[in-house]
Amino acid sequence: MLSIEELSELEDAIMDVLPSKITEILSKANRSGDLNDLLHLLGLSDLLGSENKFETYKNGKIVVVGGTETKEEILVSIGKQLGIDKNRFEFCLDYESVQKFDFNKMQYAPQYRVILFGPTPHSGHGKGDSRSIIAEIAKKDGYPRVERLMSGQELKITKTNFREKLNQLLEEGYI
Repeated sequence: MLSIEELSELEDAIMDVLPSKITEILSKANRSGDLNDLLHLLGLSDLLGSENKFETYKNGKIVVVGGTETKEEILVSIGKQLGIDKNRFEFCLDYESVQKFDFNKMQYAPQYRVILFGPTPHSGHGKGDSRSIIAEIAKKDGYPRVERLMSGQELKITKTNFREKLNQLLEEGYI
């Protein structure tokens, strides 16, 4: 712990540097998802206002993640039948690859619109303290909308639930 004198010197040093570094600091905090925490720590949470919602592009990427035996080509074909360009899709359909998938690239990246999840490992890159990567992404700010592809009570990517979910998102006008 710093003494009063050391704390005062640190405050002076910070105040000297802060005007030239504030934009960089805020940008880094925003990209890393720590902006709310930083402002809260500084007692400035009210500066963001009550509506701090990150928006993505309506024509952004549709990311499909989870182990499945349904081939990528089939899923692309279903999307095409619904009028969705194949270039809008990004797939990670191999169960083991999901563990290594970099979900952080989607945080505060408006080009990603929605993540459709099938079965995923409970342990994996980026799950933090949450029980699963799905729970972690759903609770954090700055990520695209999360949708679960369900078959009964289990996560599963099927042709039917994939088509139904895309239809739902189209009817909502979300994609």
